[in-house]
This record gives sequence, C-alpha cells and structure tokens, in this order.
Amino acid sequence: MPTTLAGGSRRRSRLLIVDDDEGLRENLSELFAAVGYDVATACNTAEALAALASGPVDLLLTDYKMPGPSGVELIDAARKAHPGLLAVLMTAFGDTSPEIERARGGTAGYISKPFEADDVVRLVEQILTTGGG
Repeated sequence: MPTTLAGGSRRRSRLLIVDDDEGLRENLSELFAAVGYDVATACNTAEALAALASGPVDLLLTDYKMPGPSGVELIDAARKAHPGLLAVLMTAFGDTSPEIERARGGTAGYISKPFEADDVVRLVEQILTTGGG
C-alpha cells in the first residue's frame, strides 16, 4: 500500500512487526512483503523503539505478551515519541484482561492468535486505508 509523500511521490507503507516468536515474526514479515509492504521487525520493546527511531512507520503490529515490557507498554512508549502512531495488538490471551481492554481502546485494531493470513492482511489494509478510524 503506497503512502503519498510531500511533492506527490509515493512510497510503500512501512510496517513494524514486534513479536518474541521468531517463526511468527518471520512469517508475517514474508507475508506482508509479498503483498507489497516495506517491513521491519523486532523481537522486543527495545528493538522496536530503535526501529521506530530509524525511520517512519505507518503501522505497528505488536504481540501483547513478550519478555520485558508488554505490547501495551510498547504502544504507550511508541506514541510518546510518535503521537498518532497506528497500532494493532496481537494476542493469544483473549480480550478479558483490563490492560487489553484499555489497549484496545487506543489501538487501530486487535487480532486474536491464531489468525488466518487473509484476516491479518485485510485488517492492516483496512486500517491503512481508513487511518484507523
């Protein structure tokens, strides 16, 4: 999905995928690259914040439960440096915890693991098309 830059030029939308599960991270990276996105990955919050500092990101997809700070804490920290950053929370833990409920209110999307490739691609395309609204 292209993004319009100043002067009318276009670039591919950049996704940052954050998950401590290397297999899932690689699978999502390959999936989104195959459908035309520029993809960066990170295995934890520290790597993710470094990736966010290295260049623009159009959408952050993060796992909820990771060693160290959670995906919710990552979204909060990322938004301090990049207000308005669109984020999707991915979790295998359902949506009953108060922290996940709070995060869902501040995310552009939410997806439960396991998910189908088509479902996550559709969600990302919808968010980037509508700006998360």
